[in-house]
Amino acid sequence: MRLETFNHKTINESQRYALESLSKYASTLDDPAAKNYAVEDWEERVDTLLYAFYKKKRFEIFNILYHQDTPIAMAGAYVFNHQPIIGVRTFTHPDFRGGGHWCQARYILPAQIDYYDEKGYKKVWLTFNDYNKRLVNFIKRISEGKSSHLGGGPKKIYQNLTWHDQPKTVQYTKQIIAELVIADYKS
Repeated sequence: MRLETFNHKTINESQRYALESLSKYASTLDDPAAKNYAVEDWEERVDTLLYAFYKKKRFEIFNILYHQDTPIAMAGAYVFNHQPIIGVRTFTHPDFRGGGHWCQARYILPAQIDYYDEKGYKKVWLTFNDYNKRLVNFIKRISEGKSSHLGGGPKKIYQNLTWHDQPKTVQYTKQIIAELVIADYKS
């Protein structure tokens, strides 16, 4: 696995191709989030990843994970109201969601946590749309110690999450918030 980190200022042509091709693939899936990855007319669609990346220049960092030379997972991170949010517009190719890969928790999220730790932040948020309740419930089970079959990477991140009682509005969308104190994760 190879992880690359960039933003709208530092992206190179191969990263641009990976971002756009992975977005195009994600947009074809039967998933509520698929519309967020649309590549057609993205310049006019404020809800798309490409619009947020290129037009809004939202992401301080963006990561793409490769298996050999194939992009398989991605997510961005940025600061909203003085609060770093990691794992934004997260996507992992379905072939790498199971089987112990844990692309986000083993590679992307730790890189984003390290980035904000180096910038002096004490905590980060993970945010989830309402339609991700199944994922939220799964991660909550890990953070509550009710799922112990996971390896070091994912368990270490998720077991240290604190869940906010009420959703918060982030970028005009109600989000379920999980907070991670970086020192707890690093200890």
